[in-house]
Amino acid sequence: MNRQVNSGHEGRRAGKRAVVVEPPGSISIAAVAAHPDDIESWCAGTLAQAVDAGATVRLLLVTSGDKGSDERAATSEDVMATREREAIAAARLLGFAEVAFLRHPDGEVEDTRALRGQLVSCIRRWRPAAVFTHDPVHSFPAYLCHRDHRVVGRAVLDAVYPLARDRRSFPEHISEGLELHAVDDVWLFASAAAEVLVDISAGFARNVEARLAHQSQTGDSNALADDWRRQAATLGASAGLSLAEAFVVLRSG
Repeated sequence: MNRQVNSGHEGRRAGKRAVVVEPPGSISIAAVAAHPDDIESWCAGTLAQAVDAGATVRLLLVTSGDKGSDERAATSEDVMATREREAIAAARLLGFAEVAFLRHPDGEVEDTRALRGQLVSCIRRWRPAAVFTHDPVHSFPAYLCHRDHRVVGRAVLDAVYPLARDRRSFPEHISEGLELHAVDDVWLFASAAAEVLVDISAGFARNVEARLAHQSQTGDSNALADDWRRQAATLGASAGLSLAEAFVVLRSG
């Protein structure tokens, strides 16, 4: 049963009440993120527990984070290769069935027909019941949210509705054997308007382990793990949970 609780988390609008829900069960899930470590930063605890409940989770990364390094000697190709290896290792730890890369340039993702077509193609191929992605409208942190997060979230929502279910949108997919598909639910993470909490106590250790698999993005691993626990505990405390992640959950139909 869902419980309504008062919430004081800084990433949620004042005066809103949170609803505590279970993670998705035995369904197909597509997680679409801008960068290789975004999922681990916002929703990997929930997805790990969904896998435990029988869900099939596939991850689509729009960029490979090719600008995510300060090493002067490293080329963009070097950084991309490293971060893709790390993303695959992290996904394996979380029990994901597949990881795919679109390889758009980091920091330069644009909401184009080509990107929307790639997203629609992925939705029609993977046929998820639920999609996890960035909140493009009430992004967290506000104002200084990475631009790729906003662009990817908006393009994914447009791909979910109406494009993936519209016969006259990207009709070339039909000739490729990709049938129309309607997504049931969209779970938005990194949201300042989040009103849904998931208890991630059972998935937290794997969440941290997967985040630490992104070694190129990790300085002090102990400090990172402590930070993650503190943030999840602060969020969960508002609902009487030990550790939590937060979402906006939309019905797409």
